[in-house]
Amino acid sequence: ELTRSVAGEFEPVLAQHDSHLELRIGPGRLDVVCDPVRVAQIVRILIDNALVHTSPGSLITVTARLTEEQVRLAVHDDGEGIDAQALSRIFEPFYTADDAQGSGLGLAIASELAERMSGRLSVDSRPGDTTFTLDIPA
Repeated sequence: ELTRSVAGEFEPVLAQHDSHLELRIGPGRLDVVCDPVRVAQIVRILIDNALVHTSPGSLITVTARLTEEQVRLAVHDDGEGIDAQALSRIFEPFYTADDAQGSGLGLAIASELAERMSGRLSVDSRPGDTTFTLDIPA
């Protein structure tokens, strides 16, 4: 429910960007003991980041599923990808890629929020395929 609610907040921006957001949520309820405000903030940061770094008409996919030990939330986009040098520093405060706009704090904050819930935020990227994954203990 939290993921759907946060995704819904982006409908006007998605329409303006001419992009699409697809939700893929596993079967059943994904109950997890966590801070829903922090999780919502992380998901907002990741969706916003995807919108900033993709071209109009892009597809952003948010997935959520429960494993035996954790809830996994992932935000995937089909943008140009993150180069290796930037990838190694992506969660550092104030770091931005050469052409990026912004303060460089969003992903650093998201990573810190994940750690405060005993979770982990990671990224995997190659040209045309970037996924940020949040793992939270179940």
